Order: sequence, then structure tokens, then C-alpha cells
Amino acid sequence: MNENNTYSMLSDPEMKEIVESFIVETKEILEKLDLNLIELENRPNDSELLNEVFRSFHTIKGTSGFLGLDRLTMVTHRCEDILNKLRKGEAILNPELMDGILMAYDKIKELLATIETNLNENIPIDETVEVLNSLIAKLEKDKLGDDSKPSETPDIKVEEHEQLDESDEDAEHDLEQVKKKDDSPKETGKAYLNKKAENTIRVDVERLDELLNIASELVLGRNRLAQVNSEVGLEYEGSKISRDLADAAKQIDLMTNELQLVVMKTRMVKIGKVFNRFPRLVRDLARETQKEVNLIIRGEDTELDKTLIEEINDPLVHLIRNSADHGIEKPEDRVKAGKDKTGTVILSADQEGNQIIITIEDDGKGIDPEFLKEKAVSKGLITREKAKELSKQEAYNLIFLPGFSTAEVVTNVSGRGVGMDVVKTNVTKLRGIISIESAIGKGTKIIVKLPLTLAIIPGMIVKVYGETVVIPLNSVIEVVRVHVEDIYTVNGHETIRRRDSVLPLISIDTLLYSDAKANDKVIWQYVVIVGLAEKRFGIKVDELLGQKEVVIKSLGNYLGNIEGIAGSTIMGDGTVVMIVDISELINKLAE
Repeated sequence: MNENNTYSMLSDPEMKEIVESFIVETKEILEKLDLNLIELENRPNDSELLNEVFRSFHTIKGTSGFLGLDRLTMVTHRCEDILNKLRKGEAILNPELMDGILMAYDKIKELLATIETNLNENIPIDETVEVLNSLIAKLEKDKLGDDSKPSETPDIKVEEHEQLDESDEDAEHDLEQVKKKDDSPKETGKAYLNKKAENTIRVDVERLDELLNIASELVLGRNRLAQVNSEVGLEYEGSKISRDLADAAKQIDLMTNELQLVVMKTRMVKIGKVFNRFPRLVRDLARETQKEVNLIIRGEDTELDKTLIEEINDPLVHLIRNSADHGIEKPEDRVKAGKDKTGTVILSADQEGNQIIITIEDDGKGIDPEFLKEKAVSKGLITREKAKELSKQEAYNLIFLPGFSTAEVVTNVSGRGVGMDVVKTNVTKLRGIISIESAIGKGTKIIVKLPLTLAIIPGMIVKVYGETVVIPLNSVIEVVRVHVEDIYTVNGHETIRRRDSVLPLISIDTLLYSDAKANDKVIWQYVVIVGLAEKRFGIKVDELLGQKEVVIKSLGNYLGNIEGIAGSTIMGDGTVVMIVDISELINKLAE
């Protein structure tokens, strides 16, 4: 079957289910295979792991062969040949062999992407096949000895459809099993491809969004019922109707919480889906920079909202690359410093309340704040006078400035000053917080805190000049009560001193309405200290009303977008309350 006919078959509605199952299953195999290949390079003598890798390529070859995907079958078949020699002890895994297998792996992913988009593109595989052929020929030559003539290894031509190796007993067995199940191609495909589909069902993300919206509305109804129950309880205390309403309100509250939790879980994806891409990234980066780096992953079972999973990948790529490139030293430098020549990068995730904490820690050379200041001054990003005023933490935050880089030479890995700026932008967009801890000669730890979801958020209800507003709790670091005499003015801006840093104070009323009303009678001032990405500042509030889960609702087409307002929510008594947008407040403060 040629590939034009194959793509025609893929567009056939009757084959759609089979092809979708093939794509889903192959993606799952590739995700696991990416991790297993890097693990295999570290443990080349692990026969069980080697067999698992072999079976992965074997499964892809079998299913792609069934669908007539010639190019995919060619590449996977050649990888099988190499892995088979490793299984039989006829070859020893080395970096050159692994480079070839990984090159083929990348090509398989590229071919699968074209199948998924149903594009009949002529993806070139000549170079990949030639590399694999030369590796096999070299293995044959090494096996027979330099003076012996290597056995014939037929090169695979791109135009030809490679049949399954008849000597491959596993492949023959699988094909026989498929044939026995049903002679119909349609039913055979379903039987062969849907082995794991019995307990799962694919649901469109839009349907999950609709379900989440309904659950959000139910939360508002729950809050309203709780308010009514409170009012009835005060007016008819001890009466039967009061007790019955209280029982009903408790039941509705419990069920709403359970439903909300279940709906949220349906959108949750294990963060390992993102983490498992990084061993390959670190492996390739270590070879490119001639370093030895060991990546340790922890907490990959931690779950995060699907939307956040898609957005967090790019920031983590930059952070991992920075740790391996800037943080970890060359092997000879590590030995001189009394360290193990192999550097370690630890990537971990954990859930704390309504937040996900992602940590990237290395045991490299650490960050010198004075060096960062000098770099920023030399690049014209800050003045020398400003540099002298910066605290240690503020100096660390210089790496988030656009155009900032400590690399002496621009390479494919770093030096352009865009990586950490991307991190800051994405973390800010996700309403997250990022912080840096470092010790010279010992290493650096970067901590990213993200909300579990962006739809239903816990909020802090506060009053500012008589108006109730909500501050997203995931941005709140702490709440302090300061004496008015401890509020200082620097360059016309109010500030407070908190521990080792000076925090600017802002008034929501001033920023949003330019109508602040100073209250000279206030002796003690409540300040909500919030953070976004690497920035910290304090918000002046008059009263703290408590915490509550709120549903973010848009302001609608009539009001549109209002600077400093993320949206609105409906309180239990039916009043509409604005939700503060911390990101825009910071931008307005910087103006």
C-alpha cells in the first residue's frame, strides 16, 4: 500500500476511530520511550529496560505496518535491528548508537505529527535511515572483525515498502494473533489498537469547560444559600424551618464541594507529562556543553490543570537549560572545587493547599549578586547608583530583565538574554510567583508557585474606602499590620520595611480611580503583601473580611476590559464585587 492510498485511508470515516486510537497509543508509547531511552543510556546492562524499549519500537512498527505507513515502519524497523543486536549481546550501547536511536525517535515524532494533522507531506527520512544503516553496518563489521567482510545489510530505500523481518519471531507471532481475531481489516485494527481503551473515554476539552462553568455557577448558588441560611438562622433561631434549612444548606455545601473537586480532577493532568521531556533535554545539553549532568525528577504524579500544563512547559525548559548551562560547572572545574565531576539538577513538584510548588535546584557554582549588578550596569539596564541600592534578592531578580545575560559568548544554548524574560512573562500570565535562592559555590534554587486552576480561585475579601474587593489568594504572601509611623516616603512613594527588603505601598483606590481619600485618624494600617513573578509590594486596605472561594466572571461587552480588574464575582448576598488584577496593578505602579 503506497502512502497516497494510506492518507486516503486515514481520511475514511470508517477508519477514523482506528487511526485516532493509533495516534493516542503511539503518543503514549513515545512519551514513555523518551524517558526509557535516557534511562537506558545510564543503565545499558539492564536487560528488562532494554526489552521494554525494544517492545516499544516493535509495537509502533507493527501498528504502522498494519496501516501501511511505510516511512514510519522503515525507521522503527531499523531501530529494532540495532536494539536486537544489543539484546543478543552483539553490540554495546555507546553515545554514538544512542545519538542514532534518538535521531530516529525524533523522526518518528515528526512523522506522527503529519499523520495526526492528516497532511500528505513528503517527510524526508533518507538521512535518518542512512545513519541507522551505517550504524548497523559498523556493528556487523565490529562483530566479524576488521579483516572480515561484513554480512550484507540491505539498505532501505525510501520508495520501497519494507516488509516485516521474517526472522523476527515476535513480529510473526503478533501478526498471527491479529489475523486470528478477525479477517476484517476494520475489526482487526480495533482489536489490535484498542487494547487499553476499555476503561477510558476521550472527551472534548470544550465539554469539560462547559461542565466547569456549570460547577462555577453552582458555587455561586451555594454561597447565596449560605447567606440566606445565616439570615434565617438569626431571625428564626431554634425554629424547625431554621434547622431544616441549615441541614439542607450543609448538604448542598458538601455536594457542591465534592462536585467541584471531581470536575477539577477531570481537567487535571499529571505534571510528569511535562517533566518526562526533560531527561532528553538535559542529556543533549550536557553533550553539547561537554558537561556531566544528572537530572533527578520528583513529584511527577502531582496534578495540575490542563491549561496550566500547556503553559508551564516553556518556562521550565528555560529554567532547566539555565541550571545545566549557567549553573553546573565543567567537570574539571567541579573537581578543582572538591565536588563530584557530575553535576545534579533536581526538578520537583508538590502541592501545598491551592498551589503547585515547582522547584529547580542545582549544585553548581551559585549566583554572585555583585556580578549580576556589574553585568546589568555594563549592558545599560540599570545605573550604577541604582545597583548600589539593590538588595541581594533584588540583584537576583535582575536576571528577569529583558536582554540580560551572563553568558560571555552567544551560543545555541544561551547568551541572547531572552530565556528568563520568557519565564517571567509566562509565570506572570499564570498569576504565579517566582523566587530565587542561591549560595556561591553551593548552587541555586528557583521556586515557582502556581495556582491549581484559573477558573475558581480562593480570594481574600477586603474593604478599601468603603468598597469591597477581592484579592486573589494565590498572590498573597502575608498580611501585616503596621503603625503609620513605620510607613516611609521614598521619592514621593510610600514604602514599608519588611525583614531585609523595602516594599512599595500602593492604594487600590488611587490606582483605579485616582481618588484616594486620606484618613488622618488611622493609626494602624493593614497591608496585604502580594507577589507576582519576582516582584513584591504591599496593598493598603482598611478592613479584612475573610477568605472565600470565588468564581471569576467577565465584565461583559458593555464594560469590556478595565485596567487593574481581572473580573468580577457575585457574593452570597447577591452583590457584585470586583476582583483585583495583580499583574496590571504592578504595571500601573511601574508607569
